[in-house]
Amino acid sequence: MTQQPDGIAVAQTEIRELKSTVGALRDELEREHSVREEAVRQAQAAGQDENRHLKGTIAFMREALETAHDEKEKAVREALRNAEDELAQLRSTIAALREQHERAAAAKDDAVALVHARYRDDVFQLQATIRALRDQLQDATAGAGS
Repeated sequence: MTQQPDGIAVAQTEIRELKSTVGALRDELEREHSVREEAVRQAQAAGQDENRHLKGTIAFMREALETAHDEKEKAVREALRNAEDELAQLRSTIAALREQHERAAAAKDDAVALVHARYRDDVFQLQATIRALRDQLQDATAGAGS
């Protein structure tokens, strides 16, 4: 009978050791589980930080793109306004030059007309002088013949 208590004692010792091992394994499993949860939390926090950073970068780049787009539109509008101003100035210059040319052409036409009128007057006077001289010559010839 003494063996039985020794067998029970051994079994009880083995049960205690197994319970101790199970407890140790349970503690280690819980620590491992806590470590994994902490790693997951850290990964989620890092992911959230990266998401916030990326969202900030996207917002910054969107604003920079919109600013560049607005500046480009402003530059295009200014270039158009300058081109329209230059076009208006060129049209005004063309109109002024056309008017000046027309006045010069009219002045030239008037001068040519004046020269022609003087020429006709001169021709008329010369023809009158020729007639008068012919008449005198005929009168002189007729008087010399009588």
